[in-house]
Amino acid sequence: MSKFKNTVARGELGSTIFRYVFLVGSILFVLFPLYWMVITSLKTEGELFAKAQTFFPKELTWEHYFDPVNGIFASGSAFPQFFINSMIVSFVSMILCLVIGAYAAYSLARFKMKNNRSEKISFLILTARMLPPIVVVIPMYLIMQQLGLINTHWAMLIVYTGFNLPFVVWMLKAFFEEIPEELEESAMIDGASRMKSFHIIVLPLVLPGFVATSIFTLILTWNEFMFAMFLLNSTNMMTLPAGISTFITQYETNWGALTAAATISIIPVLIFSFIAQKHLVRGMTMGAVKG
Repeated sequence: MSKFKNTVARGELGSTIFRYVFLVGSILFVLFPLYWMVITSLKTEGELFAKAQTFFPKELTWEHYFDPVNGIFASGSAFPQFFINSMIVSFVSMILCLVIGAYAAYSLARFKMKNNRSEKISFLILTARMLPPIVVVIPMYLIMQQLGLINTHWAMLIVYTGFNLPFVVWMLKAFFEEIPEELEESAMIDGASRMKSFHIIVLPLVLPGFVATSIFTLILTWNEFMFAMFLLNSTNMMTLPAGISTFITQYETNWGALTAAATISIIPVLIFSFIAQKHLVRGMTMGAVKG
C-alpha cells in the first residue's frame, strides 16, 4: 500500500512539475518578442547593426526616445501626433460602440420575436464582422472619397465603429441575458419606465461586461492597420500603426525609432487594462454560463 501511495505521489509531483515547466515555457515564448522589442529600443546604433546580437544591451541608451535630432520625441518628430490621433480615434470609437451597442444588445436580449427572429438578426449583425477588411477596404475608400472624408478622423470613426459594433453587440447581449428580468419588472411595478429601469438597474449590474468589452474594442481599434493606411495619407492624421510603418522606407529601416515607438504605443492599453482589471475577470466570465 505504501509503495502504491509513493508511486501516486511521484506521479502527482511529476505532473505538477510538468505543468509548471509548460506554463513558464509558454510565458517566456509569449513575452520574448515583447522583451526583444524593448531591449532593441535601448540599444545603441552600433549595437543594433552588429553581427552578434545580445540578449541584453551592452550599453543602455535613450537616444531613440529623446535624442534632439533622431528621437521619437524630438521637436520635429511626428510620433507625438501619431499618438494623439490614435488616442482620439480609439477612445471616441470605443465610446460610440459601447453606447450604440448597449441599446442594440439590450433590445436583442429582452425583446424576443416570433420564429426566433431575434437570433437571426443577431447572426446577421455578426456577419458584418466576419468579412475580412481587405474585402471592403477599397469600396470603403471610394465611399469616403465621395463624402470628402479621406484623411480625416471622421472616416476612421465611422469605419471603426461600424466594424467593431457587431462584436460589441454580441458580447453585451450575453451579459444582458445573465441579468434576471425580474429585477426590471420589480422596478417597473414601482413606477419606473423600461428605459429608467435599464439605466438604473441593468447598466450598473453589467458594468464588468462593459469593462471587458471596452478593453477588447480598444485593442482592436488601437492596433488596426489596413484602414488607417488606406484612408489616412497625411502625417498629421495618421494613427500609430500607420505612423510607425513610416520608419520603414525604401532604403532603410530605422529599427531604433521603430521599436521605441512600438514600446510607447503599448503603454495606454496596459494602463487602461490595469485600471479596469478588477472588473475584467468578472466581465469575461459573466456571460460564460447560462441556464
